[in-house]
Formats: sequence, C-alpha cells, structure tokens
Amino acid sequence: MKTLVFSTKVVLDGVPAGFSGRFKMLHLESGQLYVYRVHITKQKYTGTHVPGMGSAEEDHAWWQRMFHALVSFVERYNREYGYLPSDKNIYQDSRFYTGERMFGNKISFTVDEAKQRDLADREVILRDFADQASAAEGVE
Repeated sequence: MKTLVFSTKVVLDGVPAGFSGRFKMLHLESGQLYVYRVHITKQKYTGTHVPGMGSAEEDHAWWQRMFHALVSFVERYNREYGYLPSDKNIYQDSRFYTGERMFGNKISFTVDEAKQRDLADREVILRDFADQASAAEGVE
C-alpha cells in the first residue's frame, strides 16, 4: 500500500501561456516529498489570468479539476508501473506519459472540466502490485 497526502495549498506556477500549479504530495511510507507541476493551455483555461476573463471562483474550480486529473493520473500510473510518476516533468493537459522504460504503455493526463476533487480530500491510498496479486489469489 502507498499512502499519499497532498497539501491543501496549491501554488501558482510561473509557466506562461495558460494556467499552472504546483501540488505537494508526501508519500508516507517512504517519507519522500513530491512536487508535481500541472499545466493547462491557454486554449482551454478561462480564468483570471486571461485579461478580462474569469473570477477567483473559476480559478478555484480549475485547481480542483487539476487536482482530480493529477490524482487520477497517479493512480493509473501506479497501477500500470508499480511506482509513482516522477515530479521532474510538467504534466500538461491532454498529453501522454510513460514510465522509465522507453516504450511502456502510455498513461494520459487529462484535465476534465466536468470532474473536480475537493482540495480538502487530501489522502489517497494506492494498492501496490503485491497487494493486487494477493487480492487476485484470494478470488480463485
């Protein structure tokens, strides 16, 4: 099992031409801190960082959409590869990412405008490969 705890505070990242944020996450079992960077292009984003558009409420909704996308991505990535994605990348909306193996399966990172995750919903528990294998053995 992997227990992940996210910070409730999102920091605006300085990447131009869109909306970006940094999400801090602590992996409790290893003690490792990850700082994930997420970016939405200016073609999709409609908040206060576009002159004459948006509101603080809309920006908060974008944080929640980005958070949902990040948590979903981390869950699918861990299920596919058995480890957490690197925080060295900037995860951009509508892009695909692979693990450390050169030609692994691609995992999509998609910010869906209809899906949000409350920033206060900080804890995520992921099952490891070993947990999945033991659960599958119990099904037989």
